Amino acid sequence: VKYAEQYYPELLPNLSTCRSPQQMFGSLVKELAPEKLGTERKNLHVVSIMPCTAKKFEARRPEFQYQGHPDVDNVLTTQELAQMIEAAGIRFKKLQPESFDMPFGFTTGAGVLFGNSGGVTEAVLRYAVEKVTGETLAKVDFQAVRGESGLREATLMVGGQPLKLAIVHGLRNARVVAEQVKAGRCAYDLIEV
Repeated sequence: VKYAEQYYPELLPNLSTCRSPQQMFGSLVKELAPEKLGTERKNLHVVSIMPCTAKKFEARRPEFQYQGHPDVDNVLTTQELAQMIEAAGIRFKKLQPESFDMPFGFTTGAGVLFGNSGGVTEAVLRYAVEKVTGETLAKVDFQAVRGESGLREATLMVGGQPLKLAIVHGLRNARVVAEQVKAGRCAYDLIEV
């Protein structure tokens, strides 16, 4: 969003109004966990572990606060977490396997998809296809675009209409696609960055 605000403000009306998975989770935890844990919202501290440093800025946006408190309090990059693990002397090969906690469990397959590249697109498509056609969406096969690293696309028929989808990895590739969209050289119905 920040990138579009700075470099492509004319494309802002086309951005989804949905929060990112990080912000959705932070908001839900702060709303649902107090009752489940027997505490107050102000006593919760949500830490997100993400591969992208842009998530740190995202978590600080004023629209992702409730009564002056952020939905996500801190963001660690995966590299920062790895450094902390190493500094603490934790050796994974010496740890005993155990299951992780799932305080909210899995409620839909779409929720599991969100953590994967292209997962938001697939989750949206599954929901839309079921609502429009009443059918369950088969796996969407995104193909790498020849000569364009970091760009995968697919065309899918939904209710007799073709939907052209793109999954873009990284802001450098997002810039290339945004320039193509602006110039009218490509027309996607949905782009996930």
